[in-house]
Amino acid sequence: MAVQILTHCLQGLTVLPVQMEVDVGRGMPVFSIIGMAGTSVQEAKDRVRGAIVHSGFEFPLTRKVVNLAPAELGKTGSHFDLPMALGFLMASGQIGALPEGVRIMGELGLDGSVRGVSGVLPAVLFARESGAREVVLPCENLAEASLVDGIKLTGVTSLCETVDYLMTGRPVECRALPWELTEKRAILDFGDISGHAPAKRALLVAAAGGHHVLMSGPPGSGKSLLAEAFPGILPPLSRDELLEVLRIYSIAGRTLEHFTLSRPFRRIHSRTTPFALLGGGTALAPGEISLAHRGVLFMDELPEFDRATLEALRQPLESAEITLKHGKKSSSFPCQFQLIAAQNPCPCGHLGDHEKTCRCKAADVTRYQNKISGPILDRIDLHIGVPRLPYEDFRLSSLETTPILQEKVLEARERQSARLAIHGLLTNQEMTPALLKKERLDLKTEDLLKNAVRYHGLSGRAIHRILKVARTLADLEAKSMIEASHLMEALQYRVKT
Repeated sequence: MAVQILTHCLQGLTVLPVQMEVDVGRGMPVFSIIGMAGTSVQEAKDRVRGAIVHSGFEFPLTRKVVNLAPAELGKTGSHFDLPMALGFLMASGQIGALPEGVRIMGELGLDGSVRGVSGVLPAVLFARESGAREVVLPCENLAEASLVDGIKLTGVTSLCETVDYLMTGRPVECRALPWELTEKRAILDFGDISGHAPAKRALLVAAAGGHHVLMSGPPGSGKSLLAEAFPGILPPLSRDELLEVLRIYSIAGRTLEHFTLSRPFRRIHSRTTPFALLGGGTALAPGEISLAHRGVLFMDELPEFDRATLEALRQPLESAEITLKHGKKSSSFPCQFQLIAAQNPCPCGHLGDHEKTCRCKAADVTRYQNKISGPILDRIDLHIGVPRLPYEDFRLSSLETTPILQEKVLEARERQSARLAIHGLLTNQEMTPALLKKERLDLKTEDLLKNAVRYHGLSGRAIHRILKVARTLADLEAKSMIEASHLMEALQYRVKT
């Protein structure tokens, strides 16, 4: 007897329907899984057999075949275990048919326990959109799934409990803990960081408009402290943005219990490979740039990164999306992140330092600074210096705390939203060349831009990014037009004179 169960598979952020056909018939006692099943799916044979036996059911000692259709679609993941076991129990006549409109997912332990799986959030969203009325899933994934409204969710802990619930409707004990969406305050406050008023100003501009930043300064000058404090002045995630972020983390198999409305902050090491940065592999798993979606990607010691890793950032910085490919499979992940990068000015770190003498040769300095290509530097909006603080400044307190700066950011973002929402955009960083052309400049500002382009040989991309920063500066001052003072400050962040 053959039975059919509707399930799913993941390809990146895309959830695709999979028809599972389970057949128990006459023949040698072999167990086959067909339909482009990956290693994790093939390993389900032993998990399903052990779970069925240890749960008190009989494992059929006949020919057993599981077909996952469509056959040309590669399938990975352990979420097939639970529906596969139920299919065997139905096909062998040990339980009745499953209720209509119920989707089932979960990994099985050899003792019959049901364990958590990755990708639950997008799977539940897909089930709701495809007309399912209920999803039966591992109890440990119930809190994550509860973020989805409009569909019944039932958490189970074992194969026996699953069978009992589906056959009798008897309530199960698993209950999702309430998910409190609260904003987690940054541990590091800008008010606790002495000095660096120009750098703080630049980071305020970056937060207000969603711009990328490169900080340069000697070791110990405070670059990392400023970067770590930066997420605290960003606006909290909206519910839609939170779901975007959680879908990515769910597919990556990351723990979601401790998520808040604070934006992701991903700090990566200089030994990070292009694969870890971008993502990929047989499962098309998201990389660091996608885990930083709607948040911050902090790259310390930028010139120390491998050239291939840095060059891999070109497309994501421009399009805010990354397309991963493996064989015939491909999937796109969003990566709308803010890059906050830091570097020393030279190999020893003390070029331009007023307290320590640089020991580097001119050729070594040039070689070090050329490690970051022009196209990458061209995509970074704000280039700022973070010099070593004199001793006297260490004891000075800052009046601009994180809450005060965040309030300014929120006001600027509201102005951007009022202007850009009709175009489906959130920040000035996302403005298209067509929108930038509509920005009116008075004669004085227009002449200033023309002279800057001629004198510095600015590329078209550089001009667009300067205008975006200038537009943010205007928003911070609640001005409807970009003025000469805004353009002048934007040029100072961009151009090294």
